[in-house]
Amino acid sequence: MKKLAFALFFALVSTAGYAQIPAAGPQAKAAQTAPQTLEQQADKMTKGMATHLRLTPEQTLKVKAINLTNMQHVEDAKKKFAKKPRQLVQQIDVISETRLSQLKDVLTPVQFQQYQQRREEKMGVPAEAQSNPSSSQQGLRYQESY
Repeated sequence: MKKLAFALFFALVSTAGYAQIPAAGPQAKAAQTAPQTLEQQADKMTKGMATHLRLTPEQTLKVKAINLTNMQHVEDAKKKFAKKPRQLVQQIDVISETRLSQLKDVLTPVQFQQYQQRREEKMGVPAEAQSNPSSSQQGLRYQESY
C-alpha cells in the first residue's frame, strides 16, 4: 500500500513539475538567446516610468533620451574599466548621480519623489532609511489610526 501511495505521489509531482516548464518553441528560444539592445532596454525602462509616473509625451521623450544616454555611458565605462572594478564602480556612481540630476530637471517634484521612492524600494532600502521620511511617518500615523 505504501509503495502504491508513493508511486502515485511521485507520478503527480513529476507531471505537475512538467506542467510548470514553459513551451520551448522557436520564438521562446529566440527570446531567451537574443539579448536586448540598449535602445530596447531604454524603451522598456522608459515605458515603465511613463506608466508609473504618468509622464507627459514631452517628458517621456526626454526621459528616454536620458535613459539611453546613461546606459551608453555605463557600457562605455564597463569597457574602459573592465580590469579596474573600483574605478568602474566610481564611474557608475557618477553616471547614476548625473542621471538623477537630469531626471530631477525633467520630472515634477511629486514625480521625482515617486521615482525615488520606487527606486529605493526596488533597491531594498528599508522604509526607515528611505529619502522621504515624512511619507513613512504618515504611514505610521495612518496605521496607528486603526
